[in-house]
Amino acid sequence: MSQLRKGDKAYVEDDKGATISFVVRESRNYDPKADASDVFGSNDGKPHLNLITCEGAWNEAEKSYSNRLVVFTDKETE
Repeated sequence: MSQLRKGDKAYVEDDKGATISFVVRESRNYDPKADASDVFGSNDGKPHLNLITCEGAWNEAEKSYSNRLVVFTDKETE
């Protein structure tokens, strides 16, 4: 996921077999202890797909990575 850049596309297939296209708007790194609740909502009324994963160095003692990577996408308009 860290290779996704602004303008790249991600595709999702819905339960009817239709493909929905999303365009990457931005990527952000978060500290795993930070409040990142803003990644779960939007107030613009448009469909979004936010991809969340771990990134950075593995901390064996905490059993966690040093960062959370969030890729924000917007549904492509037709």
